[in-house]
Amino acid sequence: MALGIWLASQLISAIPYSAGTAICSPESADCIQNTGNMLAVGLLISQIIELLAFWGLKYFKPVETVRPFPGWKTLAVSLPLGFACLYGVDVLTLLTDAPDLLADEMKQMCQSAVGILTVAVIGPVSEEVFLRRIVLRDLEAATGSTWGGILISAAIFAIIHFNPAQMLFAFPAGVLLGWLYCKTGSLLTPICVHILNNGSSVIAANMDWDDASMAFDAEALITVAVCAAVSAPLIMWLNRRYPSLKSVK
Repeated sequence: MALGIWLASQLISAIPYSAGTAICSPESADCIQNTGNMLAVGLLISQIIELLAFWGLKYFKPVETVRPFPGWKTLAVSLPLGFACLYGVDVLTLLTDAPDLLADEMKQMCQSAVGILTVAVIGPVSEEVFLRRIVLRDLEAATGSTWGGILISAAIFAIIHFNPAQMLFAFPAGVLLGWLYCKTGSLLTPICVHILNNGSSVIAANMDWDDASMAFDAEALITVAVCAAVSAPLIMWLNRRYPSLKSVK
């Protein structure tokens, strides 16, 4: 049922986008702007409907997005850990030159208020509720393994992005977000990390930073090494504070 709700929400989100592409020439700048705006509107509507449906059918309670509260120290460690890990993964993803089929539309989305709200706030909340709170929990129960739930839900997280560049990034990101959820026992932790990651992407898009490709050189390797060096002690701290993964079944 949860998967059916998600699929229905995706169909809803596609309606404004399809309408936008149908009424203009795909090569024109105006068309890219129009389809980016329509994509933002469609995604925002579908994500809100998705969250309301999950709540109405008792898959989750809204209070679960903030309770149990993981503690300020945990958040203070998880946020830089998440940012460092995901930035390092992003650099490695850029080195593959995987095609980004929605680069222009996503950039346009990040330049409108609706798009920023969708990408940086509502999107992370809806994805964490669906992938971590619902899918990961069900997969953990089905496989009898917390790591089974983390890895399979991360694979689903990658697949549903439907975009090669995003898929390569989404799998390790999904593993990290699932691990943080099961480590801290709080959905708020991956939600905050997800919001920080997407929010930084919005800032980068509006600053017009050109990171569409990256050479496999010393700068890239140093960047990844710095991200790993920052992440290592933070992971160690979380492992000391939370010696084992918590079951979310």
